[in-house]
Amino acid sequence: MEIRNFIQKIFSASNEIQVPEPVKEQFAEQFADTINIEWQRTGDLFEAVFYRNELENIASYRKDGTFVCLKINLPLSELPLKVTETAAEHGELMNAILIECDDKREYELIIRDAELIRYFLLADEEGNVKRKEKLSF
Repeated sequence: MEIRNFIQKIFSASNEIQVPEPVKEQFAEQFADTINIEWQRTGDLFEAVFYRNELENIASYRKDGTFVCLKINLPLSELPLKVTETAAEHGELMNAILIECDDKREYELIIRDAELIRYFLLADEEGNVKRKEKLSF
């Protein structure tokens, strides 16, 4: 069992993301009070997945350190009332993520209807639905 763990560590180390210094510096400046930071690469973006104030966050950056956006996995109780009301019109609210990009706030919502079909909704701060898609698993 020890050898197996050792081999897994070797292979997982070779898959580590090489985060550019400007990205690390900008992240440290913006989010000094974080714990459990993990880096991922999605296309051209570097994403830090971390916890702050007991909430999961994902901060995205370009390789030059330019901040792109922040996503926060919100407790349902912290959604604005208008967003909660909109969600209720479509079904049971299952999950909510706040997206802060370009001085704009939007909410990614997972909704389940009476037939237990799940939907993705993108809503603005006023509760206006910008997109609705049926999720397939």
